[in-house]
Amino acid sequence: MLLGMPIPYAMIVTSYLTLQFFHPHIPTIIIPQRVYSGVNSWPLLCIPFFMLAGEFMSKTSIFDRLLRLSRAIVGHIRGSLSHINVMVSMMFAHMTGSAVADTTVSGTVLLPAMNKENYPKDWSVAVTVSSSCLGVIFPPSNQMIIAALVTQQSIVALFVAGFIPGAITGIVFLLLSFFYAFKLKFPKSSGMSWRERWQALLGSLPALGIPIVIMGGILFGVFTPTEAANIAVFYVVLVGMFVLRCFPGWKEIYATLRRVTELVGCVLFTLGTAMILGWILAIAQVPDLLGAWILSITTNPTIIIIMMITLFLLVGTFMDPLPNILIFTPIFLPIAEAIGMGRLHFTVVMVYAFIIGLITPPIGSVLYVGVALSGLSVDKFVKSLMPFVLAMIAVCFLMAFVPIIVTLVPNLMGFR
Repeated sequence: MLLGMPIPYAMIVTSYLTLQFFHPHIPTIIIPQRVYSGVNSWPLLCIPFFMLAGEFMSKTSIFDRLLRLSRAIVGHIRGSLSHINVMVSMMFAHMTGSAVADTTVSGTVLLPAMNKENYPKDWSVAVTVSSSCLGVIFPPSNQMIIAALVTQQSIVALFVAGFIPGAITGIVFLLLSFFYAFKLKFPKSSGMSWRERWQALLGSLPALGIPIVIMGGILFGVFTPTEAANIAVFYVVLVGMFVLRCFPGWKEIYATLRRVTELVGCVLFTLGTAMILGWILAIAQVPDLLGAWILSITTNPTIIIIMMITLFLLVGTFMDPLPNILIFTPIFLPIAEAIGMGRLHFTVVMVYAFIIGLITPPIGSVLYVGVALSGLSVDKFVKSLMPFVLAMIAVCFLMAFVPIIVTLVPNLMGFR
């Protein structure tokens, strides 16, 4: 990876060389077999269909209706566009499960609007990319789907476990936005009348129906997460075509299908190659050896949790969450369970820690979407970004040491 080799190829080469030099009695045909079996999983169908639903939503006026609803709620407060940025991300998160999609859509609309009203450009980019991380904390989250597969847990359990952490993060971001709005004297917009607010609510009902259909159907057992992803696509298509009447033409639909196919190919190739690497780590007893080494240094759960989160934060600055989850879960899950950290609790904390890497230099993928949309280099807005990064780190440690934040909703639903 340091030589610039793509991560999936690096994992395949590592696995092949390990078998050749240390386990020559194992036939290398096991590599393609394990790669195939790693992606031959029914729940993984959630990913392409949630991606497709998110892409289709970006082509309709759904986002604009959510934007108007947010303006109806906080449009009269100083710095309203900054607060709207966070609120739209909290609502849009329930529809795409992708930080990059959220940044692209919200940045395209809100960054020009904030520039027009003379918000500091560095703050505009910082709040846009930071709030987009909510898209992978709230359900449905693609990272949670992958984590559920790797840790052999219920996707629904991990989905609902993200509710409270996502809500806390969104509230903290809003508080930061309010604080800096008065400190930096952001512009103050005129609010809406109650009639306009009522019209904004009615106009947003088709958009708000998407998370209700997705999560309501899953939580009440009407359909599985995989079926929910398919239904989400049909819902968006029907609403876009017959209710909003703003669905894209065939040429744009083809381009969208092609883009989603390419993204899914990248995700599944990475997942498959990570599965063979995880198997190699298991037969080499790396998790057991590493766990024994860490526990020989200290058996204090607090110190071990701090060490793990610190490592996740550091690694997250150089790699995307997906490969991190695939590589480090089989290594650290046994250690977490050895110190009494529940599997569900550990998984959500780990995913959250890796998500922070999306907005930290030098590799954060969401950062560079912000760069492309704004024209600002990362060093120009990293100072404004730091309060959000530090807030997410604080929430991550709070989740780690107050497990009920993660486990309350799953426990109420009967998950353990």
